[in-house]
Amino acid sequence: MAERLKFPDGREVDIHEVLSFLYGLGGSEIQVLHLLLSGEKMTSEEIAGKLRVSKASINKAINNLVSKGLVEKEKIPEEKKRGRPTFAYYIKKEYMYKKVNSDASRLVINVRETIKKLLSERT
Repeated sequence: MAERLKFPDGREVDIHEVLSFLYGLGGSEIQVLHLLLSGEKMTSEEIAGKLRVSKASINKAINNLVSKGLVEKEKIPEEKKRGRPTFAYYIKKEYMYKKVNSDASRLVINVRETIKKLLSERT
């Protein structure tokens, strides 16, 4: 996903930078998000393996993405295994599209209102 957005003055920015700004995401979260956009459900071990990083750093990124509502998690049923449950992580693309669209729209409205207020105070 190397899509770029073009500003009115001709500058371009990668969509990952926009998502990073909009949700306060770091590099690890963006990598996980990009990987899960493939549509495949993956465990944290699988994600860590594909990204060649530690499971601990992936867990932090995944938990952040889940808490922001960008990634879903689903408990994997296990046969008579004790210990911590295993989860699969994935993205509901239609839900994510609606969420990003709604959040970006709210941001634009907030920017408009703030600029209007700022300009009205200065006249």
